[in-house]
Amino acid sequence: MNSLSFEEIKCLLNPKHSMVSLDGQITGVSIDSRKIKPGDLFIAIESGKTSGANYAKDAINRGASLVISERDLDILPLFVVEDSIVALNELAGYYRNKFNLHVIGVTGSIGKTTVKDMLYLLLSAKFRVVKNEGNLNNLLGLPLSIFNIDSNTEYVILEMGMNHLGEIDKLAKIAKPDIGIITNIAPCHMEYFNDIKEVLIAKLELYKNISVGGLFILNEYDTELKNIEKRNDLKHITVGNNCDYHIDNINELPESITFNINNVKFDIPLIGRFNAFNACLSIALSNYLGVELSVASRVLKNYKSSNGRMNIKKTVDSVFLIDDTYNANPDAFRNVIEYIDRNFKRNRYAVIGDMLELGKLSGYYHRKLGEILKKAHFNKIFYSGDFIEAVKDGANDIYIKPVEDNDMDYLREEVNEGDVILFKASRGIGIETWMNKFLKR
Repeated sequence: MNSLSFEEIKCLLNPKHSMVSLDGQITGVSIDSRKIKPGDLFIAIESGKTSGANYAKDAINRGASLVISERDLDILPLFVVEDSIVALNELAGYYRNKFNLHVIGVTGSIGKTTVKDMLYLLLSAKFRVVKNEGNLNNLLGLPLSIFNIDSNTEYVILEMGMNHLGEIDKLAKIAKPDIGIITNIAPCHMEYFNDIKEVLIAKLELYKNISVGGLFILNEYDTELKNIEKRNDLKHITVGNNCDYHIDNINELPESITFNINNVKFDIPLIGRFNAFNACLSIALSNYLGVELSVASRVLKNYKSSNGRMNIKKTVDSVFLIDDTYNANPDAFRNVIEYIDRNFKRNRYAVIGDMLELGKLSGYYHRKLGEILKKAHFNKIFYSGDFIEAVKDGANDIYIKPVEDNDMDYLREEVNEGDVILFKASRGIGIETWMNKFLKR
């Protein structure tokens, strides 16, 4: 991060109270007092769970040069503001505007982290690139990621998440992207949307905020995106059949995928044929920006997926374990189950749980999950969550039971070489707890 002066910050935020000499500066921004480095600004976020102001003294003791809080505190230096999250967002937007660089916004129902990470790997072969790490894709994480920009940065890749209308609009107004990618449209967060068309509208908030003269990667493999009304003031690079970039000869292996894009072969250590489509979006954009397809092919051989996102591991007993614990929705569940059905012929087990935020459609989608599990001939399923009966209704005669502490010991004894176990559920279920118990010996 390039430094910001206290005077700049005061002029921008117009705090209610200012207890600070204006000749100081900040060299970083954090909302976690445990991560404070000397010279950082500590913004004390107020949330329903905790008050960041309670940790302001700790932040000062660790070297914070300035605190922004909604509460008057007995510490110096301090700015008191009306809303700490608004202050964070305004400061991030101001800081982003200091740089003449390219901002790539990435959103979508499934695969946005994979696309972001692939794109980062590809563009880093040619440019100086910053991205938001992990799931820092909301009104706290994205602004914090912007402060990683410095004078040497050429591209910033920012994943944008949402579960309500208007959230991506807010993120995009902070980031001001000139390039955008929407991976796909699928039934996610349906508790807050009436139908899939509303999900599309929410994701298109990124598209509407791309700066005039900018670039959009249009995924025409996705039926919802294919038919959007195109902006005349943007350049569009299309991905799909008879498009600028197209996929051929997908070959799915248990631990990798191979495919061709515009007659160039790719071999990526990532599972599931659906990930070829995620890769194509990243490859198309990086190629347009100057990374040759042959270079992209070589670079992506070293791709490593993030923890909890379709990671496949082989245990010491040669059992295949699929760690897809980070999150879940109907299409993502279908993708991984169909991948298992195509690639593993021995016994199939699952330790899975609820898909959250599906609202009035929860019962429907969990019954559909049961039907997919039955079609894929899973041997036994251990389930965590409230919708186990709906899954049972769909699965009919498959063995499904609520997961209990001793089940992982049983499963460890039950599985044999070549068997596969899937661990997957929505983030709020915490299914990784069971995976860790299974792996513990």
